[in-house]
Amino acid sequence: MAGKPAVIRCPKCGFEPNVLGDTCLKCGAALEKKCGACGFSNSVEKNYCDQCGQLLSPAVPQQAPPPPPQKQPPAEQQKDPPRCLEIQSMQDAVSEKYASFRRHVDDQQPKPPPPPAAGPAKQDTSRPDLTQKIPYSEKNAAATRPPMPAIPTSNMAKKLTGPAMSLTVLAIMSVIGYFVIAPFMPKLRLTMTAKDYLTNMQQGKYEEAYDQLSANSKSVCSLEDYIAYNRDYYAKTPPWQFRDVQIFTMAKQGAMIKYQLKEGSGPWKTDYLSFVQEHDRWARPYIWMLFQPIDEAMSRQDFTQALFLAQKLYLTDPMDPRASGYLCASEFFMSLYDRSVESCSRTLEAAAAYPVGYTGQELYWFNLYYADSLRLLERNRAALDEYEKMLKLPELTVEQQCPIFLNRADVYVNTKNYEKALADVMRAGTVCVQGPSRDDALKRQAYMSGAASNEAIDFAKRSRLQPGSPPVRSVRRRQLDALAAKLGAKGARYLPKDEWLAVHLSGPEYRVYLRQEVLDQATRKRETSDIFVFFVNLWTSKGKVEKAPVLDPALLQPRSDERQ
Repeated sequence: MAGKPAVIRCPKCGFEPNVLGDTCLKCGAALEKKCGACGFSNSVEKNYCDQCGQLLSPAVPQQAPPPPPQKQPPAEQQKDPPRCLEIQSMQDAVSEKYASFRRHVDDQQPKPPPPPAAGPAKQDTSRPDLTQKIPYSEKNAAATRPPMPAIPTSNMAKKLTGPAMSLTVLAIMSVIGYFVIAPFMPKLRLTMTAKDYLTNMQQGKYEEAYDQLSANSKSVCSLEDYIAYNRDYYAKTPPWQFRDVQIFTMAKQGAMIKYQLKEGSGPWKTDYLSFVQEHDRWARPYIWMLFQPIDEAMSRQDFTQALFLAQKLYLTDPMDPRASGYLCASEFFMSLYDRSVESCSRTLEAAAAYPVGYTGQELYWFNLYYADSLRLLERNRAALDEYEKMLKLPELTVEQQCPIFLNRADVYVNTKNYEKALADVMRAGTVCVQGPSRDDALKRQAYMSGAASNEAIDFAKRSRLQPGSPPVRSVRRRQLDALAAKLGAKGARYLPKDEWLAVHLSGPEYRVYLRQEVLDQATRKRETSDIFVFFVNLWTSKGKVEKAPVLDPALLQPRSDERQ
């Protein structure tokens, strides 16, 4: 005995739909499939009850029983004629062939009109047509087999060809329409979203406008702050209107909208609005609340906090050039040069594409951060190109030229092009007129001109032969003290006398010598020899020991009571 059928019913309003689905068509609640055996409520997609395991079969609509078949009288059984073997003559076979051909030809030709009923028929004296003779076997076949009914192929073909052709044309037009319209659907949705947002802002519907913000924007700005800020801002501005909303640029991560804005009785001007794609919809990023905290962190040189806020700003609105600008500056001051190269380059490209109101001073610093990042990454060729572009910036002041010449000279030093480095240092000496930059320019002029021998000697004295060891001057002092203790007071005249010398090689490179003069006890003659030889690059603050004596390891141990 079959169980009761399952019933699909809305638990909220009791509606039993006749269309398969998972939500109620009346109230929108989730439908349930109630087991006919135990009454347990299951999900609509279930085929077996979760409680009793019975099959959840739907109710079968009752249909009227079909009428009984009508009784027909039995058909008379036809007996097949007895089979017999008949031998056909050659003449009959030939006649049958021509007769079959003649019948097909005669069927295609129209029948002649009937002759007039006049006069007695004339006796036909012509030869009889032997091809009209029908053989005996054909007579029997015609008598025993009924003709097959003709199939109306033409009507059937017309009935099938019409709908099939219509469906084919409809499918082709649908595919063509999809490929034509599909590329414009995201742009159409973006344009409509921008118009809705501007309309809500124009009419003061800030709650509806807040619903159009992105998730990141809502996380940094609450609804109350958003409404309060916009009411305060638009209370200070005259009534405004917009028109000509169109897509300025569209990328994978976001898009920029361009429209015409008119405030009060002022002229129409171009303004921009950015959007980001979020969960298959276009959302408005809102970043005004982050500008002031980043500026405050930068002013107190809290670059860690500035970098954190700049990253949040960029994740919220990657299309706004100001987001990349804050990221460029904070990464540069955090010495993340491999990342500042990307963010600064992106800032300059975006500023050229989107007029965001950057001043010439701000663009100058973004260019300088980008060029200096390339320089510090030792991408010298690219850095030189950027410095060359900066020297061609319009309205470049003398003060702004100072770091360009000094930093470009640094690139020339790294590439050992000391002639061009000296030329840039000399130019920097004329444009760096005050402050630390002037002192730095004069110091580097001395490095490049060979007038920094004392600085080279001092650099060699402060050098360390190995990590953790005392400076060279301390090691030499220990060595002389040990020798004096060994010679005693009578042998003090045999103590060596030291002399430091420096020779300018080229550019900022110097060779420093520690030369001693000693009295030979055997010959009573004074002899000189070089104890230490150093190679020093004052510009890069790097050096190496080219010659050193064999020292007692105890001399290289640090001492707490010794002045370094």
